[in-house]
Amino acid sequence: MFKHGPLYGNRFEIVSAMEGLPLETGDIVYSASDAKGPLGIPFGRLIQRFTRSEYSHATMILREGGESYAIDVSDWGTRKLRVIDWFDNWEATSFCVVRFGDKTPDMERCLTESILGFLKDDPSYDFNFDDPTAFYCTEAVKHMCSKCGLDLGGEFLVKEIVPGWFYALILAGNFVTKLVSKASLPTDRPIAVVGNEERGMLASPLTRKIFEYELKTNSFRSFA
Repeated sequence: MFKHGPLYGNRFEIVSAMEGLPLETGDIVYSASDAKGPLGIPFGRLIQRFTRSEYSHATMILREGGESYAIDVSDWGTRKLRVIDWFDNWEATSFCVVRFGDKTPDMERCLTESILGFLKDDPSYDFNFDDPTAFYCTEAVKHMCSKCGLDLGGEFLVKEIVPGWFYALILAGNFVTKLVSKASLPTDRPIAVVGNEERGMLASPLTRKIFEYELKTNSFRSFA
């Protein structure tokens, strides 16, 4: 059964504030989520907790024909959604928007071409975090940016992120979840995480925060 996302009721107010920036191609949305992983595990919240971050999901923005689109990769696959429609079932509970500093027309053209190329390829979601032809959310954003020589960093081995006791649970959980689903976490290669302003993609010196929204207080703030 279809269920509206947490921000659906406030979507017009939030989108109006975001468009007041206005949004630009190449802007990145980092969001918090209550999305569940295999066996109902609160995957989004766990990533946020262990990376000391408010956020666990990343989405790219494309401006096209006067409209803002969210280029989002999830277990739905790769989707291009009007930002207003994205709020219909987006699982975010809070989010921020970051923008590349000193963005030139050439950089914007490159980001546009990279995003459109990614959409043309229409990659699947990488449930196992190990398929070179598929992507998970933060990996997709990094991939599109890398086509323009922009490295957002933020890659760590799982054991560098979580405490030892939880890493042991992941090893055991991977065995179980592979039996019942396609999803698992890699233990031998780094994964990209949003993190915080000291460690992770959010700490990249290439970007600056220009907007943030918090559901609990229904408040937003612009830094532009």
